[in-house]
Amino acid sequence: MQEIQLIDSNLIESLVKKAQNTERKRTNHNFHEQSEVYQRFLNVLSKDTYIPPHRHLSDPKPETFVVLNGEIGFLIFEESGEIKEAHKLSASGPKRGIDLKPGVWHSLVCLSENAVCFEGKSGPYDPTIDKEFHPKYPLEGNPKVPETIKSFESLFV
Repeated sequence: MQEIQLIDSNLIESLVKKAQNTERKRTNHNFHEQSEVYQRFLNVLSKDTYIPPHRHLSDPKPETFVVLNGEIGFLIFEESGEIKEAHKLSASGPKRGIDLKPGVWHSLVCLSENAVCFEGKSGPYDPTIDKEFHPKYPLEGNPKVPETIKSFESLFV
């Protein structure tokens, strides 16, 4: 990795274009090596991307999200899957970010055409134990995903 990496408009614009052209409508830009204990990256989202409700419990990790561009709806869930809290986070405020303890069920929905979040969490990253998905909600690729996205978005109108 480079000694320094700037987060500038050129980087953000290129990542937004990349996210818009991916099947999942999102992309990450890592500033860290996978083995590092502090994972930091840009999470770039396009409208209609879907992030299934999940938590980081088996490999407990706190997470911090700060919105740099656009708006997201950040959802916190009860153990049952009921929505406990809904926070609109926006680069223009008043709420700009959120910090989560390990094991909190959460998801987010992109409310603007695109959004860019800086995310930090403990590492190293191991995809086999990183996330536990909530059984009440569909996984990516499920035909119920568009309906779920719309229901999440409706909490912020």
